[in-house]
Amino acid sequence: MAISGSVTRGFTFATGVEISASNLNLLGTPSVSVATPISVGNGGTNATTAANARTNLGLGSIATQASNSIAVTGGTMSGVLITLPSYAVSALPSAGTAGRLVFCTDGDGGSKCLAVDDGTAWKRIALGATVST
Repeated sequence: MAISGSVTRGFTFATGVEISASNLNLLGTPSVSVATPISVGNGGTNATTAANARTNLGLGSIATQASNSIAVTGGTMSGVLITLPSYAVSALPSAGTAGRLVFCTDGDGGSKCLAVDDGTAWKRIALGATVST
């Protein structure tokens, strides 16, 4: 891994010179260049683009998704509790996206139920009897 550095102006301070911000500005602007991408083993990503860096680090597409808007399109979820969005019938979003599932506070003749969007309308799923052991 070749790393080189340089300062644009040549300047040497004499021994005993007090170093201040204005004195340091006399040194010029340093520049550092890296000849090749730094390998993963050396703490780099071995890539020259963000997309290649994510690939080299084994990050999937979820790495670029916002935490409040993710799309999980494969794999398995286990040990995860899911809280469904809750709506009264009067506040349900418009139907039209098949597969959405919500908790409806009054969708079964005033009683609680689940509701699924079939792409055209919200369909009621009655909750049934209380779970018992």
